[in-house]
Amino acid sequence: MYAHHGNVTYDMKHTVVLTGTVTQLELANPHSTIALDVRDENGISHWTVEFGVLRELKDQGWTETTLKPGDEIKIAVHARKDGDHSSILANGVITYADGRPLPLNPTPGQHRVIHW
Repeated sequence: MYAHHGNVTYDMKHTVVLTGTVTQLELANPHSTIALDVRDENGISHWTVEFGVLRELKDQGWTETTLKPGDEIKIAVHARKDGDHSSILANGVITYADGRPLPLNPTPGQHRVIHW
C-alpha cells in the first residue's frame, strides 16, 4: 500500500518552466522543497517547488548543500491553480541554468512500499 496526498490544487495539464536563483533547499519528509527567486516581466517572484522523497535524494548523494543560495537552476513545474507561486516538480528533472543535470531518479530496485 502506498499513501500520498493528491495534486488537486495544482494545474497538472500545464507546465511552467522556471529559471531562477535558489534561496533555500530543505531536505525533509514527506517531500523536500526548493525556494527560488524568478525574474519575469513583473520583477522578481518567489517560488517554492515540492519535489523528491528524502530517502531517495540522500541515496543519490543529495545533502543540504547540493543546491546553495545563489545557484541558478532551471526547473519545470505544475503551478497552483489559484496563482500562488507554490508548485510541484513536473518532469523529474532539475538542471543548473547551464544545463548540467541534478540526479533525481530512484536508485534501480528501490520501491516506495509501506509494509503494515
